[in-house]
Amino acid sequence: MNKFYLFFFILILGCSLNPNSAFWSKSKKITTDKSITKILFEDLKPNENEFNPKLKINLPVKNIKNINNNYNNDGFTFEKFSNQSLSKYKFSKIENFSGFEPEILVDKNNLYFFDSKGSVIKFNKDSNLEWKKNYYSKSDKKNNPILFLAAENDDLFVADNNANYYSINKKNGNLKWKKKHTSSFNSQIKVKDGKALVVDMENTLRCFSIKDGQMLWSAPTELTVVSSQKKQSIIVVKNLIIFSNSVGDITAVDFDSGEIIWQTPTQVLEFAKNITLRNSDIISDGNSVYMSNNKNEFFSLDVNTGIIKWKQEINSEIRPAVISNYIVTVSNEGFMIIINRENGNIIRINNILKNINEKRRKKYYPVGFIISDSKVYLTTMNGRLFIINFSDSSLQKILKLDKEKLQRPIYFNKELYIIKDNAIIKIN
Repeated sequence: MNKFYLFFFILILGCSLNPNSAFWSKSKKITTDKSITKILFEDLKPNENEFNPKLKINLPVKNIKNINNNYNNDGFTFEKFSNQSLSKYKFSKIENFSGFEPEILVDKNNLYFFDSKGSVIKFNKDSNLEWKKNYYSKSDKKNNPILFLAAENDDLFVADNNANYYSINKKNGNLKWKKKHTSSFNSQIKVKDGKALVVDMENTLRCFSIKDGQMLWSAPTELTVVSSQKKQSIIVVKNLIIFSNSVGDITAVDFDSGEIIWQTPTQVLEFAKNITLRNSDIISDGNSVYMSNNKNEFFSLDVNTGIIKWKQEINSEIRPAVISNYIVTVSNEGFMIIINRENGNIIRINNILKNINEKRRKKYYPVGFIISDSKVYLTTMNGRLFIINFSDSSLQKILKLDKEKLQRPIYFNKELYIIKDNAIIKIN
């Protein structure tokens, strides 16, 4: 009998240590937001802020460049997925999740994220767990580190909000080196030619060697006593590193030397204004740089000089997408806006929240979107996923995925992945 219990215990232990055992919840059918479905087809009056709302626009099939992560222009794909069921990979709640806006890293055939204790997690293209590694002390874990990730070749570069930065072997998760910086990090990371680029809380762009963590150069920008805490954005265009800072400056730096090539302020330095400033991620098409903010400003800048080409009154902190000659964005108030990329003229504005009771619209605050198979998939602050037909902006349905904030959707291997403060949601 004792041998039987011993065998049973070993069997259970073996299952719990198997990285491919039941770490995703059982797939279940996605439910729709019933409270919205009831009013979807009412004859509502058109919103006065809409523009050309019935104009049909088909996505172009030519002159579409591949998704470019270095440009942050990854909001579009031709791929399809069924969006019929969901499953979750759960972990304990990440504190300050909304403030730091962490992102899933998709690198070829693998996907990387982290949990609330700072463990880095690697999934393969079949959603199987490859490894899970943690290189933090007990005291570090109590500080709930927020991780920012980037990859090149066999290296996974990690920086966090507790001023740590380190490199992990992508294949096995083993630590290569780990160092401490003088200031916390709160930005995207871009990597190129063995160099990692990240902005710290002092509004300084740092360039580190991925090989050993040595700081190669730094590019300081304006620092204020109190400034916006929104995660900063970085793009790499040819030999220029272009990044935003917390006071609204967009700066271009030479990749090799760290020399500032140009800098364009988008805001007048004012104490109260900078506290509430929230910029969108900056994106590029290779010729221009695009960024918007919550101060009702959308900018197009020349990538080589920083000169403002055009400026529109659009209130958005959501990452836009460039698709051929169109720029697509969604305002904080829930308007989907299509802009002519060359001259900034607005082509169409549709209120995608018009079917929702006006008193409840604040709960449906837009967070981010991706366009897939001529549909716009938009996440919201209250755990909903809007599915919108791009051509005529008609709302197809609203999926109820959760009750809390969902981050921007990421497409990977015919599935959507969406993170929240205590789970990765997989939709297939």
